[in-house]
Amino acid sequence: MPSSPLARPSALLMTLTSPYARKCRMVALEKGVDLPCTVEPPHAQGSRVGALNPLVKVPTLLLEDGTSVYDSRVIVEYLELLWPDPPLVPREPRDRIDALRWQALGDGLADAMVLLFSEGLRPAERRDADWEARQRHKVRATLALLDGVARPDQYLVGGRLTLADLATAAGVGYVGLRGAELLAEGYPNLHAWLAWFHERPSVRDTAPPRS
Repeated sequence: MPSSPLARPSALLMTLTSPYARKCRMVALEKGVDLPCTVEPPHAQGSRVGALNPLVKVPTLLLEDGTSVYDSRVIVEYLELLWPDPPLVPREPRDRIDALRWQALGDGLADAMVLLFSEGLRPAERRDADWEARQRHKVRATLALLDGVARPDQYLVGGRLTLADLATAAGVGYVGLRGAELLAEGYPNLHAWLAWFHERPSVRDTAPPRS
């Protein structure tokens, strides 16, 4: 029995600072998809996120048939299936795994920074210094790895734009937003790559607000 066609997205529920939502928005822009985006913090009064996503997280993709898709990696795959060109997840096996690995690294970098930022909001007497140090180590180790491979005018996988570049830009961009002092510790090659990559409209137009 043939499978049913995929329903079209009706809204990406998101916040402007979410690196995961930013990744999805960049993918849509690079594919030329007019993806309606709705700022809807998951814990705000009246938010639909909790009813659509039991994890109560953004991004959550609302579909025209009333169902939803989450998390960001699944949303990216959904967009790739609906709009396969240009392919941002490579089809060649080795490049595909490389791009997905870079996505995992970019998402993991954002994860560590989210946890570190959230811990910093707790009263000083309730914060765990050792746990914070572990998160900082993850951030620094990832930034150092990226600094070792990133070069301006060069994409990360296969000599062309892929999900690897977009996920990396989203993750590092979130560090710049929430942990600028960590990003300022060095990493000249990564900074040069970011300056070059930020010239892309999809990257520039999704940059999180600084206020």
